[in-house]
Amino acid sequence: MSETIDYAEMLEIPVSTLNVVKKKGKKKKEEDLKEKAVDAVNARLGGRDDAFAAEEAPEYGRAAVSEDVTDYSSEAQPPKKKFFDHPALIAECVLACALLAAILVTNIFMPNSAINTFFAGLAGGEPAAAQEDERTYFELTPGSVAPSGVECTVEDGVLTFTGECSVYAPYGGRVESVSESGGAYTVEIEHTASFSSVISGLTAAYWAAGETVYETIPVGYSDGEGEVSVRMYDGGSLIRSYTVGEENDIVWNV
Repeated sequence: MSETIDYAEMLEIPVSTLNVVKKKGKKKKEEDLKEKAVDAVNARLGGRDDAFAAEEAPEYGRAAVSEDVTDYSSEAQPPKKKFFDHPALIAECVLACALLAAILVTNIFMPNSAINTFFAGLAGGEPAAAQEDERTYFELTPGSVAPSGVECTVEDGVLTFTGECSVYAPYGGRVESVSESGGAYTVEIEHTASFSSVISGLTAAYWAAGETVYETIPVGYSDGEGEVSVRMYDGGSLIRSYTVGEENDIVWNV
């Protein structure tokens, strides 16, 4: 048989006699690759959020990343501490409150103290002078210069007593001077523009010149070894028209 005839016979072979073999495993290979990609993305992203992980993942693996990636953001962040969990902050607050309380007390009882002078200097000047009190002595209600258990006498305008006790100003005011002679102190106090007093014979004086005193806070102390005398003046003239009550309080005879 010639080559031409053989070729013609081959063309007449029915197609149904051909066996086509289809190779399987490609889809499986793609599925394995997809799973490996998702695992790799999950392992690499760790604590990132799902949205960011899905954005960086391959197109065919985004749906899987959204389902499989665990949200580690809440576990990675440490719990927020409350205010009372910070001892240092509590200590600073307590210290600040104590400082404010000290400033308030000194402003009330010691306006001319060192701390008030310091803050006045920071403010850029001397504290404003208090308005001058023009009241006369008989417009005021004085207190006691000695406790009620100490016997006080008044003779010709001079109040005297002897005893171990605290000594008080007859009325609040400003210390004009403090002097010492023979171990005894004399304190001169200005109460108003015209009313003043002089306390002599103190064993100790508690206030310095320029400081403010109050009738309820002692200005000095007497050990009872010597006599304490109190003189009150109106415009430089000794006030004689007064007596002392049962509680050693001063009563004007006007």
